[in-house]
Amino acid sequence: MIREYWLIAVSVIGVAVYTVYGLKKRVPYHKILLSVIFILYMATLLSATMFPIKYDHELMKETDTAFERIKLVPFQVIIEEITSNCPYNAFVQIVGNIVMTIPFGVIVPFLKKFRNRTEAVLYALALPVLIEMTQLVLDFSLGTFYRTVDIDDVILNFTGVMTGYLLYRIMPDRFKKKSLGRISFVG
Repeated sequence: MIREYWLIAVSVIGVAVYTVYGLKKRVPYHKILLSVIFILYMATLLSATMFPIKYDHELMKETDTAFERIKLVPFQVIIEEITSNCPYNAFVQIVGNIVMTIPFGVIVPFLKKFRNRTEAVLYALALPVLIEMTQLVLDFSLGTFYRTVDIDDVILNFTGVMTGYLLYRIMPDRFKKKSLGRISFVG
């Protein structure tokens, strides 16, 4: 089983390298800080959605087949959990999937200026689709279908990113421009 320990090490190294680079290029401290927060957030999101990666086929004999773990009917899993006397699990799934992607929607507009709202929506959709597709590719690659690839997760994650983006949009312009400015990973 691959755990997220290597991800922690890579994140720490990435943060250290970016911080040294930013200081050397005289990037303002607030820009370095937000970039570091984004790196750590993405590492945490990756850890929550991808790890542990199970590859022991003996342990995985009891899991479903690939097609049993792919859910393409919107809200099917949530409705099943609610109707099977598991409303708490449904609540945790809904709130958790929304809340975990809100920071992406708030931070990314500081890192990238969108040309229009369509581009912002495409970024909001790209994250959850990328997460689910990566889970699917990992499962197929390892032949261990223990994760559910679920359209509900895409919908809920998209909702979270858009909620974060709306929070960014309602921030006062003076805060966005004067306090933080436009941030770039290259200074």
